[in-house]
Amino acid sequence: MENKTNYQSIISEELIRNLTKEIEEFKIKFEILSEKYEQVRKAAEKINLDLDKKNEELKQSLKKQEEIQLYLNSILESMNNGVIGVNIMGAITHFNKAASEITQFSYEEVIGRPYTEVFPRNSEGEKSLLHVLRTGMGLARDEKIIWRKDGNPVPVSYQTSMLKDPMGFSIGAVEIFYDISRIKALEEEMQHAKTMAALGEMAATVAHEIRNPLSAMGMWLTLLDRDIGEQKKESKVILNRIMEGLSRLNRIVSNLLIYSRPIKPQFREIVLQQILDETINFVEIEIEREGHKIQINKQFEKDPVVVLIDPEKLQQVIMNLSINAIQSMQNGGILTVSVGKPNISSQSNYGCFYISDTGCGIKKEDLDKIWAPFFTTKTNGTGLGLAIVKKIIESHSGIIEIESEINKGTCVKVFLPLAKK
Repeated sequence: MENKTNYQSIISEELIRNLTKEIEEFKIKFEILSEKYEQVRKAAEKINLDLDKKNEELKQSLKKQEEIQLYLNSILESMNNGVIGVNIMGAITHFNKAASEITQFSYEEVIGRPYTEVFPRNSEGEKSLLHVLRTGMGLARDEKIIWRKDGNPVPVSYQTSMLKDPMGFSIGAVEIFYDISRIKALEEEMQHAKTMAALGEMAATVAHEIRNPLSAMGMWLTLLDRDIGEQKKESKVILNRIMEGLSRLNRIVSNLLIYSRPIKPQFREIVLQQILDETINFVEIEIEREGHKIQINKQFEKDPVVVLIDPEKLQQVIMNLSINAIQSMQNGGILTVSVGKPNISSQSNYGCFYISDTGCGIKKEDLDKIWAPFFTTKTNGTGLGLAIVKKIIESHSGIIEIESEINKGTCVKVFLPLAKK
């Protein structure tokens, strides 16, 4: 019995020792695991912190990219040059405000559509964006025609280039262009001015050479008229017709000389009402002498309108416009002369006068031609009267406009700079 008790006691001690050992080992492993867990936790915290930092950096980067994108879009939209971009498939990806204004297509109408579909005529026979995509070669500067939405052509100066990503791969092409219609018009105007200057020099020379024999012919006709006397009436009629033709030739030559020479006004401060009143009085005398059934109506503003002009040149303008008005009223009518100041604020620095009639009027298709030299609707007109009038007004830094309607009459408006106080 005692041996059995001792044996059990030995077993219990052994179990206690083993259990204690296991517990010690478990504690050691637990501590190791705790250390590992702490390391993992700290590593996870660091990863989380790094992730938060990266997320914040990414967020800031995206925000910066959005700001840059917005900034670049603002630049594109504020540019006066049109910008069209296409991807490698030829679909339009960029289309700024200036491009819309020049082509009359809206952004919504073109974005995502093939370039050939929006600009079919621009893609054939022109070095367009598709040419850049095919060849990979851009153009530094050139000129071409872009066809607008309404079918009208617009001359543009443009340049094109390929678009590439940071790795150097092609992602599309871009074209930058601007409207040069005004430049082309100025070039034509300059060329016209050069041509007119050359013609003017030639006309002055020819007119001078013609005038001398015309004077001699006039003198010989006067002597011939004196010798014929009143006996030969038929010869007298023929002689008078020759003299009329000679007088008309002389008038054409004189007008040609006036038009071809540069106008150099002698400026003075003149009351517009006064010079118009004096000149129209001469016109009234001419109307009475010729027996025209024309009534003159003067509408002058009470306050004096003082302009800076050459009085002689302006009298020539008034006489010419008045004679044209009288000739348009073969069956009589009313010649109205008005003086005042424009009601439009943009013309507040001008004084103005109107000369209007109730005559036959001018055809709409002729209104743009009447200022051109040698264009006339009269049987015996020289076509230089209105050209000289326009030249005189422009030499005064003035403006001349005309409105007309068939069988209702014509109104010519002349604006002249006011004299500064």
